[in-house]
Amino acid sequence: MFSNFFDQKIAIVGAGKFCIRFLEYFFIEDNPGKKPEIIGIADRNPQAPGIAIANDLGIPTTTDYRRFAEADGLQIILEMSNDPTLSDVIASHMPAHIRIIDHYETRTYFDLLLVETFRDQGLEKIQKGSWDPLATKKFLDRMLEKFARILEERNKRSRQIVKDLWEQEEFVSQIIQGNTIPTFVIDRNHRVIHWNKALERLTGVAAKDMIGTNRQWFPFYKNPRPSLADLILDQIDIGQMGTFYDARWDPSPLIEGAYQVESFFENLGESGRWLFFTAAPIISRDGKTIGAIETFWDTTEDKRLAEEQAHYTQQLSTLVDLYTALNGPVSFEKRLHNAFRVICDFMDAESVCIFLRKKPGSYSLHYQFGNTTDCSAEDPGHIARMAETGKMSLMDRPDTAPQLGNSQTRCLIYVPISDKEKNPLGVIRIASRKSSAFANREKDILDLIGNRIGVALENARLREQFIRSEEKYRILFNNDPTPIFILDRATTRIIDMNQRAEATYGYLLDELRDTLFSALGEANDEEIVSGLAEITRERSVLLTKKRHYKKNGQPFYVTIVISAAEYGGRKILIVNTTDITEIMEKETQLIQAGKMTTLGVMAAGMAHEISQPLNVIQICADYFLKMYKKEKPIPPEEFQSMALNIVENVERASKVIKRVRDFARQTEVVRNEIYINDPIRDSLKVVDHTLKSHQIELDLELAENLPPVLADHNRLEQVFINLITNALDAIEEKAEKHPDQKIDKVIIIKTFCERGDVVVMVSDMGAGMSEYVREKIFEPFFTTKKTNKGTGLGVSISYGIIKDYDGKIEVNSKVDEGTTFKISFPPVGGAGKECP
Repeated sequence: MFSNFFDQKIAIVGAGKFCIRFLEYFFIEDNPGKKPEIIGIADRNPQAPGIAIANDLGIPTTTDYRRFAEADGLQIILEMSNDPTLSDVIASHMPAHIRIIDHYETRTYFDLLLVETFRDQGLEKIQKGSWDPLATKKFLDRMLEKFARILEERNKRSRQIVKDLWEQEEFVSQIIQGNTIPTFVIDRNHRVIHWNKALERLTGVAAKDMIGTNRQWFPFYKNPRPSLADLILDQIDIGQMGTFYDARWDPSPLIEGAYQVESFFENLGESGRWLFFTAAPIISRDGKTIGAIETFWDTTEDKRLAEEQAHYTQQLSTLVDLYTALNGPVSFEKRLHNAFRVICDFMDAESVCIFLRKKPGSYSLHYQFGNTTDCSAEDPGHIARMAETGKMSLMDRPDTAPQLGNSQTRCLIYVPISDKEKNPLGVIRIASRKSSAFANREKDILDLIGNRIGVALENARLREQFIRSEEKYRILFNNDPTPIFILDRATTRIIDMNQRAEATYGYLLDELRDTLFSALGEANDEEIVSGLAEITRERSVLLTKKRHYKKNGQPFYVTIVISAAEYGGRKILIVNTTDITEIMEKETQLIQAGKMTTLGVMAAGMAHEISQPLNVIQICADYFLKMYKKEKPIPPEEFQSMALNIVENVERASKVIKRVRDFARQTEVVRNEIYINDPIRDSLKVVDHTLKSHQIELDLELAENLPPVLADHNRLEQVFINLITNALDAIEEKAEKHPDQKIDKVIIIKTFCERGDVVVMVSDMGAGMSEYVREKIFEPFFTTKKTNKGTGLGVSISYGIIKDYDGKIEVNSKVDEGTTFKISFPPVGGAGKECP
């Protein structure tokens, strides 16, 4: 088997434990026989342990294996790393005449070399005439021990592959299940293979009722119809997309072959929900579409211009996507070939065949070696019985064995092979020229050979599964349309990110690896720091309206969802970021529209505020003209008094105009230290005339020496104007409803400290609200006012403004008894002022 191995020039890539073992065996241990000619050893790590040994042995070393391409006379490269893809990469850099042997095949070569070397040593003793039965038994015992050690080492490696596979499965499963974006994934047969918890909460349909079915339409539609993921998977013609989604669909601007749709689903919830959903194809490494992933963003609140879409994480996902199936290792057939050649030599066999289990009770010929015309003639039922026994069987050749023809076979040996759980995998059939009596003495060795081939077969299958799983979940991870970052929990430094994150932020993973996640946004963001500290395995953290920056410096706003997980004994954080810049712009426009509406309502009051100083100026001007026409002098004291009146009233009108201009200007979400009483007093300047015209009294109880809060004066002024005008309308509504009753037309505004917060209460004795109205009051476009009188945006806008500044708003109301709005803000605690 190794007749020409020692006659060729060899290089090694990978200077780890296996390399050390290889060098020690040939160059350090006292082993007789030939030694390979090694012209160099390469490893990216110049401190790798095998490099030091190579230097001591005088073997050239390098950190760049590509230099071997120019080596004179190099014939073989042994890849001894643990990277399953490295051998293919090496081959792409080498001339065609250089043979690349991966670490799986290299380990097999080395194991068989050990056995062959030991065999040669035994043969050498036998040739010298040492036929002592006791010595022969010791030789066989030592050989069995060698096989046992090899088998033990391979079993350890097999367990490690299984462990790595399960850890990878758990890691990706946590990403998908921990993701707060509702997501499902279908395979190439349109069967649901992932239905995450977020989607369970959205639809009310459990994953156990969906996994393995093609009923992905069920939670969303009354009758069966293809989902967007189904259409993507079927690669439907773009002209047919309108058949299912009218004009509401668009190609995704971020993912090739993906589409996005916004639609209303009347089956979801009590009154239906608007969803923005995206589906993307899952593409295997060879370019085939092997599944599709669909993610959903509940845009109901967005459609109604409601709260900030904190829970928006339109997700596709995830992950999500699903994927697979690479071919098994190319070297497995070569391993079988080499193993069968050893068996033929050992058992003086004419042929060796292996039959592998396809399904219970069914085995088929997988590989054959030698004079194999008889292998395919084996009775399938007989092969199944031999495999299922789990025990080796030796049979003398029957007198009538037509499948053997004129061969010299004297004995048929059936060696079952199984996995580590003793489940049958197949059977090896050996057609030996030895008799069964003689072959019986080799049973233990044949058992070891069978076990060894079973381990090799299981390792090959495990490796195939491992590669498929790695591919599958890496594709899911990268095809998720939401940027995903994986952080080290202890340091919050980035250790991985998906391709969507690279596309969104403009960075490659290598540029951000080991960078603090906070470096993507504003420095020293205390909310992010405290949010990261609050995360547990059971509790995620949602952070809204955070400013992040792309690589080119462009700012944008994101919603951040952070959850905790554990992978390979390492605690990590899974971070999803969603771009909400467009939503923020729409919200700003909505707030500005609300201001304009409020100014329209307050127009009469502003007209009164301006008309009074204008009247005074007009009277003074008329007096001056009258005296001028009569050519009468104006007494100096009168002239001075009337001039001062003109100046004062011009200033008064200017202040009114400035208040309107300041109130009407568009403002951003900024935070300044302000005292809550200031925007309350300025809002009263706008509504004072309106209150008086409706004969409504104002009861102010504004506490002094309150600590400041972080907010914007102009935006809070809008909140208080809205609450006061709503209170006015509620009082008038009650008066119209009960014309014979005396109505208490008073609006009470109080400020005070409570439980460490700065509190504002606005109360009235008006019409009040029913329980139904009270629950709906903060929804956009909900109003109880008459047509053309209310937009339904005032309270929802106020709610959004208050939330922007970490405040809370509560409402307490009863029909015909009145309403109280209670607003609270956390204080800054500056200037030595704190709330008790």
